[in-house]
Amino acid sequence: MVGRALSCWLAMAMAAGFSASSARAWGPHPAITQAALDTLGARHPLFVLLGPQAQRLTNYCWMADYKRIPFREPDQDFYADDYLLFPQVTTHLDHICPEVKKTYRPYFERALQAMRTEDAANAARWIGSLLHFVEDTGSPPHSAEIRGEVHTKMENWVKADRIFLGNYRPRLLGTNDADALAGFLKRMDELIEFAKPRGKELVTKVVIGHRAAVEPVVLECALETARVTADLLHTLGHVAGTGTGGSAVLWGEVVSASAPLMENVPTRVVVLGTNYSTLTDRAGRFVFRGLPAGKFELCAFRPGSGSTNFVATLAAGRTNSVRIVLPSTPANLLRNADFKLRWLRPTAPDCWTKTDLGWEGEIVPLKNEQAYRLKVDFKPGADAEVLVRWSRQLPHTLAPGAALPKIDSRPLTPQNNELKFQGTEAMALMQVTIRSTATPQEVCTGIQLVALPVETGQK
Repeated sequence: MVGRALSCWLAMAMAAGFSASSARAWGPHPAITQAALDTLGARHPLFVLLGPQAQRLTNYCWMADYKRIPFREPDQDFYADDYLLFPQVTTHLDHICPEVKKTYRPYFERALQAMRTEDAANAARWIGSLLHFVEDTGSPPHSAEIRGEVHTKMENWVKADRIFLGNYRPRLLGTNDADALAGFLKRMDELIEFAKPRGKELVTKVVIGHRAAVEPVVLECALETARVTADLLHTLGHVAGTGTGGSAVLWGEVVSASAPLMENVPTRVVVLGTNYSTLTDRAGRFVFRGLPAGKFELCAFRPGSGSTNFVATLAAGRTNSVRIVLPSTPANLLRNADFKLRWLRPTAPDCWTKTDLGWEGEIVPLKNEQAYRLKVDFKPGADAEVLVRWSRQLPHTLAPGAALPKIDSRPLTPQNNELKFQGTEAMALMQVTIRSTATPQEVCTGIQLVALPVETGQK
């Protein structure tokens, strides 16, 4: 559980209400994933394909709880949304029945695509997103459509160290894409049929606090969820090698500048008009395998650098190489701050999420004692404001009854459109929200959040 243990940004953001809370998350996600992995054996095709990244599935299975939040791994930090949103799924979906059922098909297909076309790290993260939805479904209150305090207690009254499948042999859900998907969907229906009645029967026992009666039933559901997870991983490992795609390979290297506290956030590369996307490794390298031949337009972007579009013409049966240099100015910490990238959908910019407040940007970590400038370039006549919110970091796990951190805010308007500040303990995470019913590009031409040189910040 490396990222979950280390990601102070993430924990802080959830606790402060910047994004959807995972306080209600089913605690045994890693144990369920580990139990499933233990059934496969060291020579299983999934382990051969993913290598050391297979074990990181026990952390990546948290992915879907971290909307708009940086997810920290030992060797790389990244925004979880890069593995949650794509042209087939352009908004975050609920993790509770019945809406969670909408996640099964697109994330199954996207995980297979990643296993066939991307490197092991990217493939494992896409699998992790799928695992989260699968494992949440097996949580009794998720299947039984129960929310609130009863939900939280019910799904966490379980001893994770008892989740072990012994000699369970995973089922192969299909030998090709279509059959595997159909088998997976059927298996998920079976999981709901298993967990839903148990969740309904537990409500009264949870309300009266009869934990001893609740725990064995929740454990039953966790074990069945682990079996389903094992079946899924077993099937993905075998089916991933059967697909027939193109024969072109695109190998690339991206040269870019980083931002303070975001040095480990890599460049993202998306192929416009397709579902293809990937993140570079720490050295700025990326690869797409099995692409069809032809001409493709791609966009590369990273916090601390500008973005750039480029065209790659791929020849069949060849490794096609590109070298991309991202502009060093503007050195914006906000991704897609000019709203021009619309890979997910043509009507709204990537990296911005429509909410009741308006359009929320991604959460940005701020370095202590670093000087910054935030500037909004409002369009003439714009009738809107940009709300800046910030708060401090916290350890991932809050003690029971611990006070949530204070969130401070300040509005920026066309008459007062700039904020200069310094990162502090109380100002360690920041998010900007464009408060308007209009799209961001109708309100302003861009938003700049830049780290200032020391001499500038001291003036």
